Amino acid sequence: MKRLAIVVAGLSFGAAAAVAEPATVHPPDQTIREATERVQALIRQNHAKYKADQKAFYAMVENEIVPRFDLPYIAQLILARHWRQATPEQRARFQAAFKNMLIRSYADALLEYRESVKAEWQPVRAEDNATDVTVKSTLLRDGAPPVPLGFAMRLSDNQWKVYDITIEAVSLVSSFRSQISAEVKKSGLDGVIERIERGDLETPKTEGVPG
Repeated sequence: MKRLAIVVAGLSFGAAAAVAEPATVHPPDQTIREATERVQALIRQNHAKYKADQKAFYAMVENEIVPRFDLPYIAQLILARHWRQATPEQRARFQAAFKNMLIRSYADALLEYRESVKAEWQPVRAEDNATDVTVKSTLLRDGAPPVPLGFAMRLSDNQWKVYDITIEAVSLVSSFRSQISAEVKKSGLDGVIERIERGDLETPKTEGVPG
């Protein structure tokens, strides 16, 4: 999945947890819009600091963006049958490695594209009691065609969290699951986790989205 699409994911789901009361459940599309504004503001206000201090920037990404993703559920979807066979330690290591990979792979793009990427959001069409929805949007880029995006979200602990992203109908989870399955066959689950931890394995690329 291209970095630029994850930039939108990061901007979209950044800080809603920090501004919403735990017992309040905001609509998923409202959550996206409000969080977008907060994270964009943080980057504008601290751009020079983040450029000079990568550690501080990565800490912001982890604090503001990572909580918007349902990482345990994503890890389970990606590993599929390998999840059932994995030990508790392997599951925990994979989740941690995947989280760090997201930060390592995409954080810098948040700074790079902060002014040239915008998202246009569509209202969610779902039943009032729905617990699983897709928020649709369009990625708007300067001098380039728009790109349709979809964010699969589910209600978890009274918060809407992302568990998959689609770009032009290509699923992050499905693409990475295929990649991981092939790698596990070659080197085993421990070998795959070690490669992710070293930074030797990244999420797959998506054609048509520069980044």
